[in-house]
Amino acid sequence: MTKSIVIYNSRGGNTKKVAINIAEGLGAELVQYKKMPDLKDYDLIVLGTWVLAGNPSPHWKKKISKLDPEQLKGKNAVMFICAGGPDNPPLGQGPEAGIIKDLVFELMQKALEDKGAKIAKERLAIPGTFRFFRFGPGTMDKGHPNEEELQQAKKFGESLNKYLK
Repeated sequence: MTKSIVIYNSRGGNTKKVAINIAEGLGAELVQYKKMPDLKDYDLIVLGTWVLAGNPSPHWKKKISKLDPEQLKGKNAVMFICAGGPDNPPLGQGPEAGIIKDLVFELMQKALEDKGAKIAKERLAIPGTFRFFRFGPGTMDKGHPNEEELQQAKKFGESLNKYLK
């Protein structure tokens, strides 16, 4: 029997909403990154995080860096993010810097490949709320993720079932 898991790191709750919908569409176990189980028993691992200044969250990076490579070796890994303006350059930078989702996915992919994971081509970037202050209310992109974006996340999860056959 094949098993899948969706692991998320959420600061304000938006990434969690996206993760819930992906897990529902995939029929996968859902866990917050602090409660990550041993991943050896999973065939498909879906990992998501919020974004800070064009980078995966510091918590996500730290957790992945401490993982035993045996947990991800040869596993199919799928990435998703929830970010304020994922299709924009990082705040204060011009278009030559690239767009946030591409920069973040590149960093996530490197970290996961360094642990032996096989990175799936599918990825999902959903708009979230941009926050100027660490725990302050969302100040830009309010209303995201909206219902349409959450349905997109669910369909994304459904599309990943091909990895479990």
